[in-house]
Amino acid sequence: MTHNTTRLVAVALLAALLQAGPAPAQHREYYVRGKVLDTQSKPLPGVQIRVLDVATSRSYHIKTDKEGIFKFAGLPHGVYEVTLTCEGYAPKKDEWKLETPQERMQRVDVPDVVLVSQARVQEIQGLRESEAAVKDAAERLRQGDPDGAIAALSGLLAKRPDETNALFLLGLSYARKQMCQEALAPLTRVTELSPGFAVAYVQLGVCQRKLGDAPKALVAYEKALELDPQNADAAYNAGLILFEANRVDEALVRFERGLVLKPNDPDLLDMAGRCYIHQAKYERAVELLEKARAATSDPAKAAFLDELVRKIKAGTK
Repeated sequence: MTHNTTRLVAVALLAALLQAGPAPAQHREYYVRGKVLDTQSKPLPGVQIRVLDVATSRSYHIKTDKEGIFKFAGLPHGVYEVTLTCEGYAPKKDEWKLETPQERMQRVDVPDVVLVSQARVQEIQGLRESEAAVKDAAERLRQGDPDGAIAALSGLLAKRPDETNALFLLGLSYARKQMCQEALAPLTRVTELSPGFAVAYVQLGVCQRKLGDAPKALVAYEKALELDPQNADAAYNAGLILFEANRVDEALVRFERGLVLKPNDPDLLDMAGRCYIHQAKYERAVELLEKARAATSDPAKAAFLDELVRKIKAGTK
């Protein structure tokens, strides 16, 4: 064997020894534990979890057990992108910052992770779309564009026919156009879906009265008052129907109730004053009618009240 050959063998043996020697130690530094739940706080088994080391692109995979629990034992220090996926649920991403090297295994308890079902995600998206459409319709109505509001709401209600706010605004839009017959169906549906929605009963009563159905209108106003005793509009409208039906004493109760809430309302003062005329309580009638005259900004109403007060005073001399 020549000298050169001996040298080549020695190099090969050295290389073999180096390859066979111990590799640099890699610390397994973190023990990560957590739990995956649904929105009802129930454990989710079988959730696939992928943990990607941002620096090395090395990834780790595991699934949650039947209790929704996952465990990663021996993760090296680093920053990790975490992806959780489960059939029927929206994927979720997280980040674990485990950057500090550890001499011993360090336990990390991850806060409970909540996955939202795809159905719930779609529901939330639908609610957001509904909210946007309702806001748009309300603004159109505020700007005096009931036709625009109706167009905006029709598309929404085609997808979500029982969207209460949309139905209420649709009924209100038709009422603004004096299309009371068309307003009845959506307003009635609102009262079925949300029996405690007092304002819907008020608007329903307005439409029923304009359509000539005073008994039904009175029922609607009384229901509104039952639900919302502070609703002065319901009190006024109920009183008006009772007054027109010659049920003056009952009407006065409603008007007085409204005046507790709105003591300077010219319409309530006017009608309460007329009730006192019927009861021959002229002094109280004049007092209220004069207050109504001072509160009104309608020239025609002011002239009418002036004449009415003049006649009362002349007739009681």
